Amino acid sequence: MSFRTIVHVDMDAFFTSVEVKDYPHLRGKPVVVGADPKGGHGRGVVSAASYEARKFGVRSAQPVSTAYKLCPEAIFMPHRIDRYREVSDEVMEVLATFSEKHLRMSIDEAVLDCSESGAIYETWRKLGNAIKKAVRDKTGLTCTLGIATGMTLAKMGSELKKPDGLTLIHPGKEAEFLAPLAVETIPGIGPRAKEALHRLGFRKIGDLQNAGADVLLQALGKWGARIYDLARGLDNDEVVSTHERKSFGEERTFHHNLETMEAAKKALAEIADDLAGRMNRKNISGRTLTVKIRFADFHTITRSQTLAVPLRSAAALFDHAWNIFERNVPPLKVRDDKLRLLGIQLSHLYMAQAGEQLWLF
Repeated sequence: MSFRTIVHVDMDAFFTSVEVKDYPHLRGKPVVVGADPKGGHGRGVVSAASYEARKFGVRSAQPVSTAYKLCPEAIFMPHRIDRYREVSDEVMEVLATFSEKHLRMSIDEAVLDCSESGAIYETWRKLGNAIKKAVRDKTGLTCTLGIATGMTLAKMGSELKKPDGLTLIHPGKEAEFLAPLAVETIPGIGPRAKEALHRLGFRKIGDLQNAGADVLLQALGKWGARIYDLARGLDNDEVVSTHERKSFGEERTFHHNLETMEAAKKALAEIADDLAGRMNRKNISGRTLTVKIRFADFHTITRSQTLAVPLRSAAALFDHAWNIFERNVPPLKVRDDKLRLLGIQLSHLYMAQAGEQLWLF
């Protein structure tokens, strides 16, 4: 009997982790993303809090004035949604390499169906560790994973060991794994439902496993049957991608900013080589090539060129990318401002049919 392999990926303290990634001096300090607290008199709410800030009781959706009173030494950073989306796109690009069947749940969450693609990793633990490493290598950020036979079960797993955790809910062991957990661990059981279940004496998921479906239907209405199934580990929701893939890209954020044209040229050649390898494995070429350039001050430019024929060879990708780069970055600009990130993306994708030869050069 074959089992589904569903992976839920949850980025750890995502907004504040991006701030620490961009401003390393923040590492290890209580960081809050939100409006200026103005000494406890500011308006607005907390968008995110680092784990260091959470130790003081700071939470998302909390008034910034309350957060300041709980942790006056916290460093409050302005909300940069465009930057968070940019890093989120990088994460999703990595996850897409593990399965074509993936769904972006939010800016910092995704679910993958690795039932087929994950087989090469032999065990769920090896698959999970490979995903975590790939995300960390690409973005410098950590994520927490849950792996199970269903989407909701995998999400429940990802909630249990944060940050940088990996929880496996093995096939046939779901009910045993879930039994000691609190009933509110099940997504959808909020304060009111929790109170209703507690009144009936249901505090652990194991209590729900021993209850009848009719009892939960009476207590929770139409959700009762669903909760009854989840409590016993029955979870058959399908992972359905919401869109077809429209582009392939590779980019690098450098540990040390690039200061010369020679260094930029070498980096672009390596990026082109990696991108070509991925596209050749997928038998895909593209006609529109985009180069992304970010300077040390985070000023970012993107420049695109649509070509007469689709391409995917490393040599062709590099030649066109370098041509775009040279037209848009004068040599002194590189030495003055330095480069933080370079990337190449191909869109207007084209997949060869059986026996068809794509343009390589």
